[in-house]
Amino acid sequence: MTRRPDDEHLDPYELWARERLEPVLGSLRVIDRKGVPSGVHDFEADLPNGTVAAIEVTSQVESQRLSLAIAAERRFDSLRLPDSSSLWVVSLTAGARVKNISHEQLRRLLSDLEAQGRKSALNFGDYRDRFVERLRELGIESVYRLEAKAGYEGTVLVQPGVYGVWGWDGSAIDAWLANFLASDQGINKLEKLERAIAVERHLVIVLDAFSQAGMGISVGLTAQYERGPAEYARPSLVPPKPLTHLWLLVALRNWGGLRWAHDSGWGVLAAEG
Repeated sequence: MTRRPDDEHLDPYELWARERLEPVLGSLRVIDRKGVPSGVHDFEADLPNGTVAAIEVTSQVESQRLSLAIAAERRFDSLRLPDSSSLWVVSLTAGARVKNISHEQLRRLLSDLEAQGRKSALNFGDYRDRFVERLRELGIESVYRLEAKAGYEGTVLVQPGVYGVWGWDGSAIDAWLANFLASDQGINKLEKLERAIAVERHLVIVLDAFSQAGMGISVGLTAQYERGPAEYARPSLVPPKPLTHLWLLVALRNWGGLRWAHDSGWGVLAAEG
């Protein structure tokens, strides 16, 4: 992601939204910056016909999961397994206490798995598997050993465990979106856009990849391509005024999203490479 002089005014979700929208809308100007009156929208774009599009960005985040991800990144950001040619992915349980897991404990666990030729370990299953109890004691849900790209050998990625969630179809997305737009957060965003002097009013909802909505929509989009469009129902909800456009973007580079426009309805956004 290219850094710009105005990036200090943007949070990670606004940065993500700008990167995804600019190929479609053109360059976005930051409007909501320090010193301007409160309650203004985040960005504006100049449209080909000389009019303006106002863009407001918001996000959906699982706060507990996000806190766990941040704590894990801070504690294990530089952790590597010396002499290993693999990439290690360590997923934590929801109740894991990151500060109680030492670098040495984690290195010893991974080294022992590699010494036995293991490519994975889970915190449930055969009670005779001694790694099951070790993972439980550390608050680890699973460990996977993957083939590493050049330069990433021995890298250890520590992150929250996976969500157990079904792929959302159109009716599930409709129900979630209706509740969101009627919430205090949703109403606040609609009011900001209503005050904007613009022809187009875009609401962008960036979905954290580990949030229930983010995972549900992501899995649903995957199911569309695996089973075919006939098996996948797109949303049917028509967003309220003043919106002319609505975007649902999953904050993960290899996932797509959904887009609604007042003149064309819902469509699927291709994943970014």
